[in-house]
Amino acid sequence: MSEPTRPSPPGRWAWRRWLPLAVRVVVLGAIGVWLWRGADLSALADALRRVPPLTLAACFGLGLVNVVNAGYRWRLLMRAFGAAPLPSVRSLVRLMAVGLFYNTYVPGSVGGDVVRGVVSRRNFDTAAASYVVVALERLIGLSALGLVFLVGLATAPPLLDYRAVAPWIGGLVLLGVGILIAARASGRLAGWWGQIPRVSRATDLVVAFAVSIVGHSINILMFFMFARALGIGVSLATLAVVTPLAFVAAVLPLAIAGIGPREAALVGLLGMAGVEAAEALAMSLAYAAVLLAVAGIGGLLQLLGVGLKLDSDTSRSSEGAPPPG
Repeated sequence: MSEPTRPSPPGRWAWRRWLPLAVRVVVLGAIGVWLWRGADLSALADALRRVPPLTLAACFGLGLVNVVNAGYRWRLLMRAFGAAPLPSVRSLVRLMAVGLFYNTYVPGSVGGDVVRGVVSRRNFDTAAASYVVVALERLIGLSALGLVFLVGLATAPPLLDYRAVAPWIGGLVLLGVGILIAARASGRLAGWWGQIPRVSRATDLVVAFAVSIVGHSINILMFFMFARALGIGVSLATLAVVTPLAFVAAVLPLAIAGIGPREAALVGLLGMAGVEAAEALAMSLAYAAVLLAVAGIGGLLQLLGVGLKLDSDTSRSSEGAPPPG
């Protein structure tokens, strides 16, 4: 008879549970110190006071439009991969709002995606297919963001010497390729690939990509409105370069609503365009306030018990065109 395994001494591995929190505290603390030392707090307060409530209200409305836009894109992808029954746009928008609440208020930025994957499982033949579709939705959105960034690079005045950062970009690309090769060699990537449902409507993928472009353009427009309210002479093309990088930084699983990494990216990049640190920080904090308010709607919907229900679209078949978002 084998001897029973002895339990680990209390607290031996406890540091593993606290390590992610410790990393977040250290990184966010360093970002906070850098922002605090680089921005005049009185100038920041003055810049925040200069943001008109009407601009905040208009951007809040645009944020709600983006939630509807995202729900419509999700329905396109579900239809493209043969979801049945096909949920209505209204129910997908509600669930998208709840997902945004979790992605915004819970560190990690993926909690809402997990919730959406769980709720939409019954609409696919396999349970894993719903998660794969949600992941592909993220990838399509990221690809569209990359296109916006490239358009900005082609039209905006240069902010930095791209030859200096080319080795870093190349290194990241090689790292990504290496990860894919390692995953493929282990068979894990093949397993995930086998879970992807068959595409039944390829045109919906193209439309979903275009809808993602619209959503990113709305976000850039919000920053442009804040810039105009603060009297900052930054162009839409420059914002098309800066904001995608800031959004990528905000996805890092460090803080709530991406606050911290996004601000650091915006202050640093807009500083290259001649924008004062206090004004760039005010723009980012105003956007964060709008994001928190919009995401709060999803929390309210779940509190009322209406956010996690998917209703089938009985007004038209899944073969017909989806109702406009």
